[in-house]
Amino acid sequence: MDLKLILEQLDVNDRQVDLDHLINNMLQQIGSTDPVLRDDLIYSTFSKLVMMDFLNKEQLTHLLNVCLDQEHLFYQIGERETDSVFTRSFSVLVVALVVEKDRSSRFLKKEQIEASIEGIIRYLQAEQDTRGFVALKGWAHSIAHGADALAELIRHPFFDREKTVECLDAIQECLFKEGTYVDDEDERLLFAIEALLEKGMKEERLSNWVTSLSDNLESLFEVERYSVAFFHKKGNVLSFLKSCYFRLLIRDTCSDARSVIEDVVEKWTRKIYLGD
Repeated sequence: MDLKLILEQLDVNDRQVDLDHLINNMLQQIGSTDPVLRDDLIYSTFSKLVMMDFLNKEQLTHLLNVCLDQEHLFYQIGERETDSVFTRSFSVLVVALVVEKDRSSRFLKKEQIEASIEGIIRYLQAEQDTRGFVALKGWAHSIAHGADALAELIRHPFFDREKTVECLDAIQECLFKEGTYVDDEDERLLFAIEALLEKGMKEERLSNWVTSLSDNLESLFEVERYSVAFFHKKGNVLSFLKSCYFRLLIRDTCSDARSVIEDVVEKWTRKIYLGD
């Protein structure tokens, strides 16, 4: 029977449903270009199965391992503007689901969480297809989905704060990728920053990282000057920093870091538009 029809008619409470077979069938089609099948049915079914306790420890672990493998999270990694992004992007969303579930149920080993963190950081660094919404095919949103998974992993009790720098580096690399973010990718990346702060990241580290973003923009400007590519990256970085500023302001925290952001935004406004 067609998977779409199966999922449309699925009653997860039916004891006759072979969940192992269903999981593997959905994993095989997780990157479908049919947005109804991929997003509304496959992902939504995974969400229900994971979060509402329909899967046992072995099934959840299997789901995580498959989604992190070379045929899912890293499927044809490096491609741009191809349909392979849907497999990667929706695999990373399922990783986020399983990790979120483990924060309350604790069925994964520490080594599995550590491997997941390494995988998601490597994925965010390697992903080159940064499209948000794709006409006729729906959401790709690879960076936003990767950011969701990263934030969940940072929140996990097994997260090692020694990984903070690697997380910041991955976020920075996302901000300097080709393409313009127009679908709230900056907001999703900020969830990871907030999670790091909640895990005890020092304000000084955040301030220094903001300064490094500006320094990298400076180096890029020296090479690319007033090119379209430079303006896209500058737009991504400054949009992210402005969102970060107001998120910190709303939380009434990190006043020194907010001052650094103010200085960076002012610097680039003057440099580009006022000729300073």
